[in-house]
Amino acid sequence: MANQKTEQFWILLLCMLSGLTVGYFVGNLCDRVSFLKWMNYTGSFGLDQPVQVDLGVIWFSLQVKFKITLTAILGMLAGVFVYKKIK
Repeated sequence: MANQKTEQFWILLLCMLSGLTVGYFVGNLCDRVSFLKWMNYTGSFGLDQPVQVDLGVIWFSLQVKFKITLTAILGMLAGVFVYKKIK
């Protein structure tokens, strides 16, 4: 039972990431057309400067930044719709 739920989760995640990727590329294509530029409206959030951690033996820096477009969100919603259809 738990294996089936895990499998369903991974299928949903794959559909959402595929939709997100396709939506991002469609947004880039829309950016080249003057009356569709609004489809590529971008919001970005995250850390502008990396967080640096020095533990003596190990040193690492972490920077996370998300850049999301309107078409990427629509693509992700389309991925959820596709998941519902194939489920």
